[in-house]
Amino acid sequence: MGELMPPTADNPTGYYEALGVVEAHRSLLAQMERDWTCPPSTFRPGRLDLTALAEQVNIHKQLPGVWAMKDPRSMFLLPAWSHLGVDRVRLVAVAREPADTIRSIEKRDHIRQDRAEAIVEAYLGRLLEIAAKVPLPVIRFPGRGDSIIRQVGNLAASLDLPWDEDAARSFFDETLVRNRTRFRDTNPTFDSLIEKARHPKKVPAISLRSLKLRSEPEVALERHLGVLNAQQRNQIWEMAHFETDPEPNVAEILLEGARPGAAQRPGVEVRQLEVKGPLAVGAALIKNGLRPHGVVAHSLVAGRPPSEIEYMMRSIYLATDAFAELLLDVPDPDGDGLLSSTPPPVNHPLPHDVEEIATETGWDHVVTQRLSPGRSGMMFRKRILTDTELVPVVTDVLAGLERIHAMEARLSSMAFPGEPAEEPTSEALEAERKRAEEAELALDRLRNRRSVRLALGLSQVFRPLFRALRSWKNKR
Repeated sequence: MGELMPPTADNPTGYYEALGVVEAHRSLLAQMERDWTCPPSTFRPGRLDLTALAEQVNIHKQLPGVWAMKDPRSMFLLPAWSHLGVDRVRLVAVAREPADTIRSIEKRDHIRQDRAEAIVEAYLGRLLEIAAKVPLPVIRFPGRGDSIIRQVGNLAASLDLPWDEDAARSFFDETLVRNRTRFRDTNPTFDSLIEKARHPKKVPAISLRSLKLRSEPEVALERHLGVLNAQQRNQIWEMAHFETDPEPNVAEILLEGARPGAAQRPGVEVRQLEVKGPLAVGAALIKNGLRPHGVVAHSLVAGRPPSEIEYMMRSIYLATDAFAELLLDVPDPDGDGLLSSTPPPVNHPLPHDVEEIATETGWDHVVTQRLSPGRSGMMFRKRILTDTELVPVVTDVLAGLERIHAMEARLSSMAFPGEPAEEPTSEALEAERKRAEEAELALDRLRNRRSVRLALGLSQVFRPLFRALRSWKNKR
């Protein structure tokens, strides 16, 4: 298997997965704007850069005797192995109780249960598709020690591999099996997989070239839950300047459920907020009492209608500093590898669409920069609106805030049958009153046109001084 992944706290005895293969698989998925949380249904391997995987194929072919590769991502990436000349293989699956896997993903990756269920269902669906087409022995895990030993012993015999039962018993440590759940719900896909699994006396080699796999998950997998999204967030921060204040405070806006981890920038105070979508950004800033010098928003534009993006940019305009900067990542798919994968990449709104909306809502476009095969980063600076331009902005945002408050009031008044509705506490009422006062003050500042224009003029004079101060501070 080559060099193995090192042990971690989750697996203290190791993963027994080839490190180079895992990294090559991650690279292939990243070229398609994906990771293990949202694998592709189909793709064309000839349109991807297969250099890293080709190196691993050559390494494994030079290993003496039988070699094996283990990685859950592989069930979605078998066409790449076939494209590199690995054709005749014997496939083996290890299937864990879905409830245990879901619990493990929740705990390890901080992914909400319903989303973890969708990921597990996608992987089980792909295994079921394979089992329906070729003989696929399935090791059912976990189980009592004797069950696991017996299953693996039978598998070794069917693969013509040597077997040492005493060594296997000394190796298997049942205490390391974690995240077991007592509750066992039925899962039709898992049950069908166990039923279709075949355990022949001799596992035959099958042709990857003839194995056409196209299963798609019933529930679309979200693309902001995994490590790739967390890594991509750092890319857009590299575009940020925030030069209007020597010690700027910045709001980083994430979609609810994104992997946690705020960016660290010297001299920049970062406040991270989670929202359900673009319509909630302005309300989140106001409710948290923020008036930031900059906003960095991730994954909030992809697939959204223009009306939602327009409302988001108007609300950010009202809730930020007079000279604020705004950074967004925007769908911008490019490259045959990405465009040939399914489900297809999100391809709207494109950068020129977002630039038009920004211009209409008070933001001047500064720069657009390619971040990855499917995304570009866009940076905007706030401009001072005329009175005529400002009126529809304020009206639109206030109407939206009223709708959000009305919805929150309805939700807070809901109670289970037989239970009285919970009365709002004095602290909650005071907090609501304070948020309303802060919103009014923010609007008053915007209405004061002379002071805003004066501040804008002074900023042009003192901006070089701010830059010099920041440079001096960073050097210290």
